[in-house]
Amino acid sequence: MDKNYRVVKTVESSGAGASCDMHEFRITPYSDSKTVLMTVYQPRMFDLTINPRYRVRGGMGWIVEGVFQEIEIDTGRVLFEWRSSDHLDPSLSYTMPATTDTSGDGLSEDTPWDYFHINSIDKNEEGDYLISARHMAGIYKLSGKDGHVIWELGGANPTFHQTNFNFSSQHHARWLSENATHTLLTFYDNASNGVNYTDTFSQGYFISIDHINKTATAYKTYNAPEPEGGLMSTSQGNLQLLPNGNVHIGWGEHAYFSEHTPEGSAVMYAKLAARASNVMIYRSYKFPWIGQPLTKPALWTYSRNNDESSGMVFYVSWNGATEVASWNFYAAPNATGPFKMVGSVKKSGFETRMRYLNVTAWAFAEAVDVNGKALERSVISRTFVPSKSMQPSCDEWACGKAWLDWEADVSSYGLIETNPEFRSQNRGFNTAGYYAEMNMGGATAALGGSAETTTEEKTGTSSRSVVLVAVCLVALVLAGVGACMAKRHVAELCARSRVLGKYIRVDDEEKFPDRR
Repeated sequence: MDKNYRVVKTVESSGAGASCDMHEFRITPYSDSKTVLMTVYQPRMFDLTINPRYRVRGGMGWIVEGVFQEIEIDTGRVLFEWRSSDHLDPSLSYTMPATTDTSGDGLSEDTPWDYFHINSIDKNEEGDYLISARHMAGIYKLSGKDGHVIWELGGANPTFHQTNFNFSSQHHARWLSENATHTLLTFYDNASNGVNYTDTFSQGYFISIDHINKTATAYKTYNAPEPEGGLMSTSQGNLQLLPNGNVHIGWGEHAYFSEHTPEGSAVMYAKLAARASNVMIYRSYKFPWIGQPLTKPALWTYSRNNDESSGMVFYVSWNGATEVASWNFYAAPNATGPFKMVGSVKKSGFETRMRYLNVTAWAFAEAVDVNGKALERSVISRTFVPSKSMQPSCDEWACGKAWLDWEADVSSYGLIETNPEFRSQNRGFNTAGYYAEMNMGGATAALGGSAETTTEEKTGTSSRSVVLVAVCLVALVLAGVGACMAKRHVAELCARSRVLGKYIRVDDEEKFPDRR
């Protein structure tokens, strides 16, 4: 995608038959950005009666083949394809059929046994590959010529003795350096799949492999900065080495991310959503980024009583915009103006709110950068005033949740027309002018009334250096990073996945405890 969040190139898998999936989409190192690495989860028929450990009897079974491809971006040509069962037998798996929420039972094409679960790919300058297989509890170096396993870290047949660490269900293996005698690499150790455990906490590891003595040693370990000493995350997660030597970690099934000094001290710990919300981050990254969405800022204005005793509240956000430093708010008695600026608020979070001690029927918001330059204007919003029937469920900030009265007898109501005052077509919107254009006349900077400026942070984004969080990666995202940001009432979710489980809405009471 470009800085406007428009898709500029789509790369698709080919050859294996199945579509690429969300576990890896990486511009290949040392390829001059000409190729991409991607995972494919390919269901295949397989005789699972050959091993009693599988507990599959009778006819044909099904497995998920762990496949990866290196693809030329411009042409879509497959340069290299690797298939797990051609090099690593299913009997080596630590996850048997029908044992976890992601294993599958192996009985049908819809529920194949995912014995391998490939979740990361890297490539070195010599042309060999490094992959992580969660259900094998192994990290493998593979030949870029014929795909054979050169060495295995962890797994059922480890090449190296692990001197001071164990790991399992891991993610995001990445090379740091390699020569004839030593390999340095990083990965995120989940330490559990929710059923079996190899450690108390999940953690990020820096590993040194000694090829002479056949040993592997953890020389740096990073834990989540929790009071208990760490965090257990049974799925997802990643570790990113930053240019300044710091380490960024995404904590997987917990929608948290942290940054640590090389010595391990946490300098940042952010929580996007509570675990109970079921919002997760597959991976998170920190990169310099300037986002300029083509969408307009979103604005909602509200007044409980439509008088000065309650005033009105502006709520504004602009999903994906990184350069907003403050918001100007304009108001008018009519949709066509003239508009006057009634307040200005510094942006400190995803959504900013401002209380205005007067009430006006129409308003718009203007995003302003750190230099005072106007970036964009919002929709022209009509101030929402609840009806008398709704007012008991409202306070000075907003209205509560609606509910259905199942006890009400509506059989005798017949057709009841809404009071003309509340009919939607009578709200006065100007179809020819839904948005406040940047060159729109009649908007002045003269302050009218008085404003009580407060801001409320829903999710954190910082100008120019932002953390991009991915709940689900999709093949359309050329950079391999998706961003899922929380909006006001609902945590927006990228996808529903059999692998990640069903996502649910975040309860308003959890996100807005001040409105209980």
